[in-house]
Amino acid sequence: MLKIILSGNVGNDATVTETAKGKVINFDVAVSKNYKNAKGEKVERTEWVRAAIWRSKDSDTKFADYIKKGKKMLIEGEPHSSAYKNKEGEIQSSLEVTVKEFEFLS
Repeated sequence: MLKIILSGNVGNDATVTETAKGKVINFDVAVSKNYKNAKGEKVERTEWVRAAIWRSKDSDTKFADYIKKGKKMLIEGEPHSSAYKNKEGEIQSSLEVTVKEFEFLS
C-alpha cells in the first residue's frame, strides 16, 4: 500500500456527489514548498492535489460543510496519479488522494 501525508490549504469549498459506490466529498489542496534556486533567490512552488473522501451515510458527509477554501488541513491517504488533456491538447498529470484520515488545522 502507498501512503501519503499532506499539509496544505483547501483551494475550493468541498462538494458532495452521490455515486453508485456511495457519497464522495471532493476538494483540492494546495501544498507549498519554499526553497532557494541556484541564484540564491527564494522560490515558492505550489502543487495541487485533488482529494476524495468516500462515505456511505448522510451523517458522514456533514463535515463537508467545514471544508472551505483557505482552511488548513492535514490529510493522509492513498495517492493515485492520472493523465488528461488540457484545453491546448497537451497531456497533463494530476495527483489525487483517497483520504483515509484528516484533521482541520485552522
